[in-house]
This record gives sequence, C-alpha cells and structure tokens, in this order.
Amino acid sequence: MSLDSGRTDESRDTESEQRRVQELSRYVLAQDKPDPQLRFIVELAVQTMGSDMGGISLVYQSHIWLPVTVGFTLTELDRNDTFCSDAVASEADFFEVQDAFTEDWSAKKPVVRTAPHYRHYAGVTLHGSRGYLLGTLWVMWLLPGRLNAAQRTMLQGLGRLVVDTLELRYCDAVTGMYNRNAFVQHLQQAKCADGAKELTVGYIDMSGFHQINEVFGRRTGDAALAEVAARITGWAGTDNPVAHMGGDRFAFALLGPAEGDELAALTRMIDVPITLPGSRMQALRARIGYVRQPLPTQFAAAALLDMAETAASSIGDLDGFSVVREYGSELRERSGILHDLLAVLQGSPGAGTLTMHYQPQVNFAKQKLIGLEALVRWVHPLRGTVLPSTFVPLAESSGRSYELDLLVMREVCRDMRHWADAGLPQVPVSLNFSRASLLHPGLPEAIADLLEEWRLPGALLEVEVTESQLLEAPEALHERISALRDLGLRIAIDDFGIGYSNLDAIGTLPFDRLKVDRRFVHGVADSAVTASLFRLIQGVAEVSDAELLCEGLERQADLDWLRHQHAYCVQGWYFSSALPPQGVEQLLRAWHQHAQQSGTMGDVRELFTRH
Repeated sequence: MSLDSGRTDESRDTESEQRRVQELSRYVLAQDKPDPQLRFIVELAVQTMGSDMGGISLVYQSHIWLPVTVGFTLTELDRNDTFCSDAVASEADFFEVQDAFTEDWSAKKPVVRTAPHYRHYAGVTLHGSRGYLLGTLWVMWLLPGRLNAAQRTMLQGLGRLVVDTLELRYCDAVTGMYNRNAFVQHLQQAKCADGAKELTVGYIDMSGFHQINEVFGRRTGDAALAEVAARITGWAGTDNPVAHMGGDRFAFALLGPAEGDELAALTRMIDVPITLPGSRMQALRARIGYVRQPLPTQFAAAALLDMAETAASSIGDLDGFSVVREYGSELRERSGILHDLLAVLQGSPGAGTLTMHYQPQVNFAKQKLIGLEALVRWVHPLRGTVLPSTFVPLAESSGRSYELDLLVMREVCRDMRHWADAGLPQVPVSLNFSRASLLHPGLPEAIADLLEEWRLPGALLEVEVTESQLLEAPEALHERISALRDLGLRIAIDDFGIGYSNLDAIGTLPFDRLKVDRRFVHGVADSAVTASLFRLIQGVAEVSDAELLCEGLERQADLDWLRHQHAYCVQGWYFSSALPPQGVEQLLRAWHQHAQQSGTMGDVRELFTRH
C-alpha cells in the first residue's frame, strides 16, 4: 500500500490500541544485546532489497523502539517521526512510500528533511500469533523507487520469519504465555518495579495431563493446556507475568503480597474439571510452590523461580485436590542439593561424582552368582555420600531423570567393559529406570548406542519396571519395553506385591524376572500371613514362566524357609552388601579362580565373606 494522505492517529487511544501495546510486552528483547537471528534477517533484507538501511521497529504509544538496525544508529524515536507508525496505523500487510519528497506529511519526517535525506521507504507489518500488530520490518533508500512483485514477496516472507523468531524465542505457541526465558527476563524487571514492596513467585506442576494425551491425543491435550493457561492468566491479572514452562508446568509472579485467599482461589480454579470430547470430564490437580521476598531482594530471578519449583516438587501425592506449599528454610537444603545435582549432570567437577555400587544376586541352590543390581551413589566434596533416596526424586521432579538414568547406564557399561577386558566372567546387571525414562521415545536408541559404544550384548542388561509403572501410559510403556527386548535386554518386574497388583497389566507385558519386595521376604519364616502372600506371588511367577528373585534376604531362618519353597534366587545382606566396582572385580576374580581349581563355585556365602 502507498500512503498519500494524512495519518490515522486517532486510533492510538482506543482500547484496541492499548491492548496492542500491552501485547508488545510479551517480547522481551535485550536493549544492549541485539538478537543475532533477528539481525541476520535484517541484514538479509537490506542485501536482497539493495537498500541503504533497514531495521525492525516495535511501535509503542508514544515512541518506537528499534531492537535491531543495519546502517542506522538510533534505537528509539518519537512515534510521530517515523514511517513505521504510519504503517501500523494503516493496518495493511505492506506499506510503501515511493518518494517522500512529494507529500508534505512525509517530507516533514526527520529522516527525510535532514541529511542524508532518505526518500524511499518500504515495510511489512508484523502480526503476532494472537493477531496484534507489533511493528514493522522495514528498509529505506536515499533515492526514490518502487519494489517489484518479487521484492515485495521477499520482504513479506522475511517479515513472517521475524514473527516466527519472536514467537519461538519469547512466547509459547500453545498457550500464548511467556516461555521460560521471557518469564525470567520479566521477573528480573519485576524485581525493580517502582513502588513494589513484595514479590511472590510461583511454580505450578500439573497432574493428570498425560492421561489426556494418551487417550485423546496431542491436539486435545494442547486445548486442555490452553484452557488451564487461560485460567491462570485470568487469576493473575494483566499486570502480573505468567508463563508456560513446558509440558504441564506453569509459573507466575505477583507484585505485592500474595494472601492465602488468593492462592486458595488459584487451586479452586485449577481443580474445576476440564471438558473433553464426548462430554467427558477430566479432573486436574496441581502442586503449587511459591516463594515470597521483600523488595529489593538479593536473589536473582532464576533463583526465585528455582525456589518456587523446589517447593512444588516437595509436595508428595495429591489426594483429590491441589496443594500449595511455600518455600522456607526447610527447603533451602533441598534446593542446594538440586543445584549441585544439575551441576553433576552437566559434568561440573566441583559438584562431585556419581559412582556405582552393585549388590550380588545369587542362586544358593546352584551356588552360583546370577546377576548384580546397580545402585548409584553420589559422592559430594562437602556433603559426603548422598543416597539415591535423596537425589533421585529431585532429578524426577526437575525433569532430569532421563539424563540421570543414561549417565548411570553409561557408568554401568563402563564397569562391565572393564571387567570383560580383564578376562572376568560376564554377569548380567539390572538397572532401575524412572517412569519418565521408560516413556522417553529416545530411550531404545540411546541404549543401542551405549551397547555399541561399549561392545556389550543386550542380554547382559536387565531393566527393572516397578509394578505401579505398568498402569501409567500402558500403550507407550509396552511399546518401549518391546523395543528394549528387541535389543536383547531382559525385563524384570520390581517391587512386586506393594503396588496395584494388577494381574491384567502383568499378563500383557512379557517379562523375564519377578522381584519379590523385601517386605514379603524378611521375616517370612515367622509370619503365616507373609508366607501366604509370598506363595501367591510365587504362583504369579510360575504362571508367567518367570524367574522369581527374592529381595531383602538377611536371616538364615528366612533362607531355610525359601529353600523349602524352592525359591532359590535371592538378593540381600545375608550374602553381601552392595560392592564398589573394585569389590565386584575382586569377587569375580576370586570366584573365577576358585571354579578353575575345584570345578565348582563352592560355598557362595564364604566367598562373599572373604571378599
């Protein structure tokens, strides 16, 4: 469009214009550090158009901000002094002034009437994902001219690329909220807000979305996310930033004190069921953590968000309603451990190392070592040995369990390769994987790569699936288990008897081993009830044609009872505690030598006692 008449400034004060300006705050571009992708687009526009300068303009009520320019040094202009304001006011997709000298309104522009006297302007308007006009991508020449159809199409295509870049880097496509990076930048600005005395930062971890995605598909799941996002946005108000952190997690920041009634209102709003296709109602729940800080605060924006996330992750199972928890002194230690754990996963040497221990599994009737269970330990330079019961839940709640599980498997493969290269007997090793890892689509390929890297057959590895995991996303889990079995891996059902005891789920999943939880082994010789439950579990293993492994064996009396039940495969302190890799190496070497000398393994427990 060529403009040959006056501007339409009257629209600036309308409600629509105010909403448009509010929309601009979603894109938090750094003023001192131009986005390299956006700069590349502007440079490409200047080069392909053969222009003398170009830039991206974001049009506010009284001024225009130029986050990226080429051939132009100013970063802010009065709105009345720019062609970009006219382009936005025109509401056209394309706007061109072929010769600014020919009209009084255009000749008065500072960029035209002062040296070097730019005369030709062409710009495309930038529409955000929610339809608002944000500004323009523009180019200018010293001489008058006119873009041909191909140039116009090219400039419009580059304009769409600018919007795509803004949306990708700063906004969430599904919900229209800030993404994590933009939220942290807004949170940093909120810390410096004039007149604010207190800041509340919250983290919302939803529960129930994976069932929606599994049953109804991703499109319905996205619609449900958008509905929850709208509820949170409406609750927080337009002046407080909210964000979609990915998956089913959200965040918010409130300027001013957050009263208990306000947070209670948020939980009531979230707990309202979502309507799904077929008029089905789906209840959603949330773990909501928050932290309150007087302003000014010494904590960085990212640290405040981490505190709120830590408070949310400290909430256990949800019993029919959402739960809110404030970050306090009791969670500071937890937050510090999480910070150090993330550093370990990133390979930072100052946070300590993950080391493996292995508890032997024995068939005492055959006097034979039948396997090892891998147990991870974290050796911290200041905290000492950190047990997995402390840091594994933190990895799961922070979305890092897949990284942790793969790192553990790499360490296991490294140890197994070392034992094999030393000429020692090869013994299968079992590992526990989190639910997130088992459902991760990249797990089979990652395991295949590790097996190839360390030259190990899949049959030497066993993946343990807990009984409760069988009921969570069963189709996806069965698909993943099938892929692992194709690699040769063995599958074990772990902690059997303490979960849902869903025999239908057990019956549909092929597995090689059933591990009896220690509560049905320790003291079984003295309890008729425990003995009855054990026999029931043993019957499930027999029907499934699976090996039965009894965990937690610590007493001779229980061993004798198991012998009478022909349950010979055991694991526990009676034979050995978990051993470091060097201890396993010594044990394997001693057993190998003993077997060569006598032709039998001999007394299994005696060998463990010595090594």
